[in-house]
Amino acid sequence: MSAAGTPAGPPTGTVLLDLQGTVYAGDGLIPGADEAVRALRDLGRAVRFVTNTDSQDSASLLTTLRRMGLELDASELFTPVDAAAAYFAQHPGARVHVLAVDAVRDQLAASVDVVGPDDDPTHVVVGDTRGILTYESLDAAFRPVLDGAELVALQHGRWFLSGGRPTIDTGSVVAAIEHAAQVSARTLGKPSVDFLRLAVGTVSPEPPPERTWVVGDDRSSDVAMGRAAGVRTVLVRTGKFARQQGDRDLPDADHVVDDVTALPALLEREGGG
Repeated sequence: MSAAGTPAGPPTGTVLLDLQGTVYAGDGLIPGADEAVRALRDLGRAVRFVTNTDSQDSASLLTTLRRMGLELDASELFTPVDAAAAYFAQHPGARVHVLAVDAVRDQLAASVDVVGPDDDPTHVVVGDTRGILTYESLDAAFRPVLDGAELVALQHGRWFLSGGRPTIDTGSVVAAIEHAAQVSARTLGKPSVDFLRLAVGTVSPEPPPERTWVVGDDRSSDVAMGRAAGVRTVLVRTGKFARQQGDRDLPDADHVVDDVTALPALLEREGGG
């Protein structure tokens, strides 16, 4: 093992673990989640914590997770903001207007040319807007898109649980601009297959799909992404599970377990990934 707890040798597979509702709930870890992660590493699996969290910069989220007691390296965390930086690295010359909280805007500004809405942006990025969203800021993001700028959603979630209560998510704000401008946003977070591929691409050597697992509580994002990418999927009965139970419009996972603590035994039993 490395100092951070990651496998020292080449990984035998990769596990993409959702965070909220899967590894932690509220302000604390799901009981036994930290031991489960260590067990996965002991089995030789590379672990990537993949999250649609777009309300914090990656460094702050890393600190939050460590304070909860989760042992992880910065390289193991992958967020939509990381995906956006990777995306714009492939688009030199991009001029990006950001509708998101300051921490996210500042992280993007470290590697991307962030401009105002009247400075001819080529792209408009929408992330978490809690505390900053106004009619004026929404219009400022909408107008460049109407003029041809590409609309980029850090993630497209409809809602999430905050303090146990359903809360409007980024995707619902993006939908307003999509509807007004009659465009479809490029989504960089879950359930985008590109998000999965970028996350898996941080593992060396990169594992084949049959040795890659996606684990989460959300059939509309975690399971949908995994199924679209052709990898194995596991749904946990924590987080959003109960609210989505019985929804026939959502994809089913390959496996359903009570919580993340059942994952190491499942992987051993299945013999893959």
